[in-house]
Amino acid sequence: MLSLSEYFKDLMRVKLEPDTAFIGKKFAYIFLGIIFGLNALTFIWFFFFSNIK
Repeated sequence: MLSLSEYFKDLMRVKLEPDTAFIGKKFAYIFLGIIFGLNALTFIWFFFFSNIK
């Protein structure tokens, strides 16, 4: 059986990285997807609708 001090140690334990890292990766993928998507749309629009010959 756990002693009281071990119970409080387990209760006070804090997970530091995994959740925040997952949120950061998710944000980075969404942000980079938006940036590269807009760059691709701009390039395609410029390529098809510019009058440079």
